[in-house]
Amino acid sequence: MLPADALIRRTGATPLTRRSLFAGAGATATVLALAACDDTPTGTQEATVDGPAATLSEYGKSSGDAPVWQVTFDLDEDEDAPETYSGSTQATRHAALETKRSEQEWTASDPLLVLDPYGTTRTGLYVHFADASAGALEFTITADATAEYHRTAANHTADGTGFTGLLVGLIPGARNRLALTWTPTGGDPVTREIHIQPPGASSGYQTQLSIDVPEPDALSEGLFAITGVSSAGNTTFLFDNEGVGRGQLLSTDHPTHNLRVEEGRLVVATGSRQVSVIDPFGHADPIIDTGDQVIHHDLEVHGDLVYALTSEVGDDRVEDRIIRIDLSSGDVDEVVDLQTVFPAYEELAHAREDGFAGGTDATGKDWIHINSLQIVDEIMYLSARETSTVIALDGALEPDTDAEPSVRWMIGVEGIWEGTGYEDLFLAPEGSPTGNAGQHSVARLDDDSLPEGQYYVEMFNNNHWFMGTRDEEVWADVGPDTAYPGDLDGQSHILRYLVDENAGTFSEDLRVDVAYSSVVSNVQRIGGDSIENPMVVNSGKANVFTEHAPDGQLLGTFRYDSSNMAYRVYKDAFEGFWFVGS
Repeated sequence: MLPADALIRRTGATPLTRRSLFAGAGATATVLALAACDDTPTGTQEATVDGPAATLSEYGKSSGDAPVWQVTFDLDEDEDAPETYSGSTQATRHAALETKRSEQEWTASDPLLVLDPYGTTRTGLYVHFADASAGALEFTITADATAEYHRTAANHTADGTGFTGLLVGLIPGARNRLALTWTPTGGDPVTREIHIQPPGASSGYQTQLSIDVPEPDALSEGLFAITGVSSAGNTTFLFDNEGVGRGQLLSTDHPTHNLRVEEGRLVVATGSRQVSVIDPFGHADPIIDTGDQVIHHDLEVHGDLVYALTSEVGDDRVEDRIIRIDLSSGDVDEVVDLQTVFPAYEELAHAREDGFAGGTDATGKDWIHINSLQIVDEIMYLSARETSTVIALDGALEPDTDAEPSVRWMIGVEGIWEGTGYEDLFLAPEGSPTGNAGQHSVARLDDDSLPEGQYYVEMFNNNHWFMGTRDEEVWADVGPDTAYPGDLDGQSHILRYLVDENAGTFSEDLRVDVAYSSVVSNVQRIGGDSIENPMVVNSGKANVFTEHAPDGQLLGTFRYDSSNMAYRVYKDAFEGFWFVGS
């Protein structure tokens, strides 16, 4: 590790206040000017039944062995539907669902079926019925010119008998034929068939990707989640291994981040100033507003604490802060302001000439542009796109404590930091590793075969060398030799380094060429941050994502539509959340 006298400290952060909010969550994506607001709500929204009344009515585009219901609000002719991600709306929807559940004894022969009861999944089908025993609910979805989809649904009943869960897999806008088969333990199967045409995909987005998968069985189980698709709003689109659209997850004025199941829940950004905990039924509770901290790029779930990358409203600097959100209390606190970590460097930077923080929805001085966040062993790992730097911080997890953040090490181009006093914080390269340039989604990967003090650091290396916040003569000639200056012609990589903290060095361990993307993009280890797991890789500007074996071998290629890019692609098995078994 680097000597203690090389560490840079920051002053303590000021905690934010808590207030309740009936949130506006239906805004379209626009350029977000970070203007100050005197009364910005912060904290957990109150989950009380308020506003328009809601009931369940029959869904008109379904037929078969059981009716399908939908939540309907009692609105005046000129009244808009309530915002989905508000504590009040979610509580009202939940109360309507509970009222319907209590109307009768629902059975496997006469189940309660509700389309997207909480308004968050578009085509998710809530299923509930009682039974004297436990069992398994299998479902098969067929549609014309589409591969059959067969899964076993995860059961979330309290006592394990009967069934309560959400079936995810209905194709938006298509005429789906759904067969439900309940097999009670030791009993005879009960099958019910439904024909249903759920609403089409948001913004009319495609429900079939172009794919090239030589060996379909080689792909991992699960659903791909495409986030931040240009011209398609901020909804996350779910696709299966055949490239068929199988659902959505609603967001509002900002793309969803961190779409991975952790501890039986999805903890995601559902707005630019909002984080929600979503259960397997699509119920968002709690919904926590972040006040004058605007979320961007990434968040990390650390138990009941969420760390998110933010910009502070009213500050001319953007994308240089990290907040902590307590899911239990709703408290929102700033834990890192990188200007106080790197004050000498920040002074050298200037706002872009066009005033726009490239690749983001914010205006301001985008001097460091943090785009990914990970926490392992109490160390915070950050990716800084503008400076093409990987940063490891100690003491960055608690607000207002004596343990102030300090720099553990950095990897990147030392030349742009010349004269700042931070040059000695860089790990030394061993051999001739490929340099990181404009990288995204930096992740530490531990491996039991490595000695203590060594681990891997993996990233999507955009391999794009450009800086808009420093004069060209400072950066033009000091970037990695293999990096590209342009937006269209280049080569990106899955890039993995071996970090040796004991020696203060790093070396290249893996490089796999992938489609070039000058900005955005990601690599994610499916199922957890381990070199034993397969990878999904999104080249966002190329409008393509791929799945790879653990060693980087290409298993499949998927091409999607966008007017410009998609920010990230995740993949999750949703095991125990929506599905069971492979």
